[in-house]
Amino acid sequence: MTKAEFIKVFELTLVSANLDIISLSLVDDSHVLITFKGNGTRKVNIEGDSYGAIIQDTMKYVF
Repeated sequence: MTKAEFIKVFELTLVSANLDIISLSLVDDSHVLITFKGNGTRKVNIEGDSYGAIIQDTMKYVF
């Protein structure tokens, strides 16, 4: 599974969890962009992260 494929699966999980997130997108190989309801965004550094670490780093900005 590529990083882009993983982000798409993770996006579906976050949107389905009703966390006021409308999308999660891979900006480049080092960053994802979380878009919240109301159009707020947060850019998260995922450089060098494993898939588990991507989850941890992203969730720091969700709660």
